Amino acid sequence: MMTTVVLAAMLGGVWLAAKYRENGSRAVLLPDQVMTLLPEPKPLTAFAFTDHENRVFDLSRLKGKWSFLFFGYTHCPDVCPTTLATLARAHESMAKSKAGAEDVQFVFISVDPNRDTAGKLRQYVTYFDASFLGVAGDDAELGKLAGQLGAVYQVEVKPGAENYPVYHTAAVFLVDPRARYHAVFAPPLDAEGISKRFEVLRELEGPRAT
Repeated sequence: MMTTVVLAAMLGGVWLAAKYRENGSRAVLLPDQVMTLLPEPKPLTAFAFTDHENRVFDLSRLKGKWSFLFFGYTHCPDVCPTTLATLARAHESMAKSKAGAEDVQFVFISVDPNRDTAGKLRQYVTYFDASFLGVAGDDAELGKLAGQLGAVYQVEVKPGAENYPVYHTAAVFLVDPRARYHAVFAPPLDAEGISKRFEVLRELEGPRAT
């Protein structure tokens, strides 16, 4: 299973952390292993999927919310269930924070649309969190979004085979309420680390991200 795919050269990243001083707290950019911020958020261009309720999931569905995007597949034996469980805990933590989680969504993007029907996606993602969304689309549409994020995946379908290997990045991509690629969380993922850094980022960005 491929676990790496954050192209450092493309991101040219800076990192976020919270620094506390005697006269109060403020956020500053510091080296950090959990979240990499893009120096300038990257506006995403059009794509079109279908969600697990058979509704269109396109660029407009990313606007107005902070979106955590994760590429995977329902037959994944390890990385996907572990990541979704971690994101569910992060979501729970965000919901308990002062800002809440009304402006946050988590989207599981299937890289195996051949097997991942709407029904399978619904059953799979809602097992981890009832609010999670599962989406799928054809290879062309999947490539449109994955290419913009630098999300790598490979499906090795063999004729007549029901089981086949699928390789994909284990990173989680963060899109801001203006549908701009804003940051990426690299594995190993930690629920507390994700929620804390997101809280600082959301506070920092404020109205600029809406």
